[in-house]
Amino acid sequence: MNSLKFQRVLIASFCFFLLQSYAVQGLVRIGLTMGNNTSFNKNGVGMITSDEDIYYGEITIGTPGQRFTVVFDTGSSDLWVPSGNWKGKKPHNLYDWKRSSTFRPTGRKPVTITYGTGSVIGVLSLETVNVGGTTITGQNFTEGRSTPTDKDPLLGETFDGILGLGNPKLSVTRTSPVWESMVKQGKIEQKIFSIWFGRSKDSGAGGEIVFGGKNPAHYTGEHTYVPVSGVRYFFQMNNIFVGTIDTKKCSTGCQVFVDSGSSSIRGPPGLIADINGKIGAEQKCSNLEKLPDVTFTISGRSFSISPRDYIHQVDNYCTSRFQAETEAGVNYWTLGLPFMRAVHTVYDYSLPNVHIGFAKSV
Repeated sequence: MNSLKFQRVLIASFCFFLLQSYAVQGLVRIGLTMGNNTSFNKNGVGMITSDEDIYYGEITIGTPGQRFTVVFDTGSSDLWVPSGNWKGKKPHNLYDWKRSSTFRPTGRKPVTITYGTGSVIGVLSLETVNVGGTTITGQNFTEGRSTPTDKDPLLGETFDGILGLGNPKLSVTRTSPVWESMVKQGKIEQKIFSIWFGRSKDSGAGGEIVFGGKNPAHYTGEHTYVPVSGVRYFFQMNNIFVGTIDTKKCSTGCQVFVDSGSSSIRGPPGLIADINGKIGAEQKCSNLEKLPDVTFTISGRSFSISPRDYIHQVDNYCTSRFQAETEAGVNYWTLGLPFMRAVHTVYDYSLPNVHIGFAKSV
């Protein structure tokens, strides 16, 4: 009996150890691994990156779950995946409501969701959605049926759809986004989520999105938190340095927001042209090793990105990821993947006003 009791205690201790090893603060973790394959398990979602331009991973929709690769996008708030007669130029997984026991119609309301690079037309539905092992019931999402033209960029993407993590007020469908549903249904311990994107040149680099907390293994130092405002969660950026050169840009403050669905850093055309001029990148990459870091000042703290973050290199052809905003009348900045690969980012909803935190990624 004593031997049997000891064995039970040993097994229980081992199981507890395993549970601890799989969790970071008891959170919903989505691991991002760079490579050619994705994996899905109860502890997270494997992710890949497409030419370092975007990161995406698997979720499931329906019962039994139908798998889709989606971009986790802080610049939008709706969830959509392709369905029906979607004519993707690359193989895409298609949602089929007939295969799901948890599908619920919503009047089949037609919707159009527009992004900076493409639009999707579809119908609104209700389903069970699983994100990183966490199940959300009665979730609104859009079944993408078509695009406005046969040349729409979304048809040629390697991912299936988009899961928006931005301000719920950005929702085109005027429904509760996935993140908001997680909070309302009590699926997480803390009202925060954090994003880490690895750099492809680092051995074993990947990334991780944690719903309900943050993973200390992916940042160093304390986070600097800033309050945000407006539907895009704007905050103030106070200066930009190229190497040791003070550009004098944003010295009186610039509006900026963080967009995990953007592969570039965008700003007013004149300011972007000046920064690219100071960077001085050669198209044939001849001076790549000599290019300076670019540093942003946010709430009195400096956050630097290196050439490997802001230069897009294909063979021996280099282009800057600092790009001019093309939409007329836009005078704010967008900090996309070049910034987020260097800076661990936390969205904190625990306070009356949303705050975003930044710390150096490792």
